[in-house]
Amino acid sequence: MIIENSIGMRIFYSLFLLFFIPLSILAQEDYNLKSTRDYKLKPSKTACFIELGGNAGLYSINVDRIYFYRPNLKISGRVGFAINMNSIYYEPIIVVENNFIFLKNPHHLELGLGGTLQRRYNEKPNQPDIYNWENILFSVWRFGYRYQKQDDGLFFRTAITPIITSNDALGFHPNYFQFWFGISIGMSF
Repeated sequence: MIIENSIGMRIFYSLFLLFFIPLSILAQEDYNLKSTRDYKLKPSKTACFIELGGNAGLYSINVDRIYFYRPNLKISGRVGFAINMNSIYYEPIIVVENNFIFLKNPHHLELGLGGTLQRRYNEKPNQPDIYNWENILFSVWRFGYRYQKQDDGLFFRTAITPIITSNDALGFHPNYFQFWFGISIGMSF
């Protein structure tokens, strides 16, 4: 019995050495890290952030990408999404915006124009107890401050965002105009 155990242990140790020594040899090789990114040549152009207020009303989750980059002028596109609750219905909101970003890093002046589409469940005018889904389109302008460094990290912006509502919005007058504001915080990479 002792002989069998010693043979089993020898087999176990042999298999252990056969499989794990090559792995330990590979682990000892020099590991070369990728060279760090030169942010002057390849600045961070994408930002993911949450906006409170702003284009979607209460909040939105967004991605912003700078697609034209010069030191004093950048142009970005933004897509966002939010959901509002209306009793038992979820009303989706989609945000699309194009921004012109002026001045050098990290402090910028941001001017933009966007559209917000909200799908809303409302009662039909002059027909009580008859409800339907309607699409409401908002035109949103942006005049604000944007903090985004060339390297990865904090992304922050605040802006006045006047809203012009389309005439299909129930309860609003055609071409309804409203001042609004927004604060955004997230990460750029």
